[in-house]
Amino acid sequence: MGKSVVMNLGVVALAAVLLCGCQILGLGPSDEDLINATMAKWKTALIAHDMDKLMETYSENYRNIEGGDKNAVREFIAEVIEQGYLDNLEVNLEDAQITIEGDMATVAPVELTSDTGTYVLEYNKLQKENGDWLIVDSKGQE
Repeated sequence: MGKSVVMNLGVVALAAVLLCGCQILGLGPSDEDLINATMAKWKTALIAHDMDKLMETYSENYRNIEGGDKNAVREFIAEVIEQGYLDNLEVNLEDAQITIEGDMATVAPVELTSDTGTYVLEYNKLQKENGDWLIVDSKGQE
C-alpha cells in the first residue's frame, strides 16, 4: 500500500510538471513569438482599417522621430485611410527581420502595398512593457 501511494504521488507530480512545466521552465512563448504576434495583430488591424485594434499595438510611450505621439499616429493613419491610401492594402512581414536587444526590438523592413503604390517602413521599434511587445517608434522611407 505504501508503494501505491508513492507511485500515485509520483504520477500527480509528473502531471503537474507537464501541465505547468512550460511556465516553470520558461518555455512559454519566446520574445520573438510575442513580437510576431504583435506585428500580426498590427497587420490585420491595419488591413481591416480597425483603428481600435491597431492602437492596441502601440505603446502610450510612442514617439517618432518627428515628435509625434500615439494620438498623432492615430490621427495620421485615420487620415491616410480616409484619403484612400490604404485601399486594398497588403502588408508584407515575410522579409522583416527581428532584432532584439534587452527590452527593445526592431522589426524591419515592412512593406505596404495598396492601390496608390508601395511604401516601406524602414523599421518599427517595439518595447517590452508588462510582458507585451508594443510599438514605440516607426520610420518610413525618406
